[in-house]
Amino acid sequence: MTQTTFRQAFGLKILNAAHPKIRSLKAKGFQAEIHGNKFWNSSFLVMDYLKRHPIPKGSKVLEIGCGWGLLGLFCAKHFDARVTGIDADANVAAYLELHADLNRLAMGFEKKSFQQLTTAYLSQFDLIIGADICFWDDLGDQLFNLIKRAQRGGVSQIVIADPCRGPFDTLATRTEQAFPYAERVAAGIRRPARATGELLIVKQPR
Repeated sequence: MTQTTFRQAFGLKILNAAHPKIRSLKAKGFQAEIHGNKFWNSSFLVMDYLKRHPIPKGSKVLEIGCGWGLLGLFCAKHFDARVTGIDADANVAAYLELHADLNRLAMGFEKKSFQQLTTAYLSQFDLIIGADICFWDDLGDQLFNLIKRAQRGGVSQIVIADPCRGPFDTLATRTEQAFPYAERVAAGIRRPARATGELLIVKQPR
């Protein structure tokens, strides 16, 4: 690998879209269908937050709209978390598995949409994370309902990052109104890449 086709960040190796192994997967027909064609920098905002607010070792983590799965792999590496990624696009599983192998980490994958995540399913997890997953209005509605189910299921914490698109702004406002303990936090980093946005954080009240 050359420095032009991958980077190292938050303890992970992350391949760029131009890397030969990524290009090979695309040539084999693994074409992402729902914006899972690359790593999105809002994930770094969640990594930075979790680095400053670590979760307990061995936590069960669900990455929603996982794409290449780097957020989940970060949790597996730094917190020895048991991680599952879900995405409505089955083609991203190959990119997740590639990065898991590259980083010598384990992470499960299931093809599921947000609507398919029942209260019983969500209740298995301690932490739900996602980044750059609220880019359409209907996704905002789906995520709001998912958050409600997760709260009923007793999920300890939800952290979603976004560069502040309109659908995310609506989602965050609705969530704050429905759950007074939810909070919106401005976030930004300069390295390993410049990224700004907001985190929507929902913790179970004590």
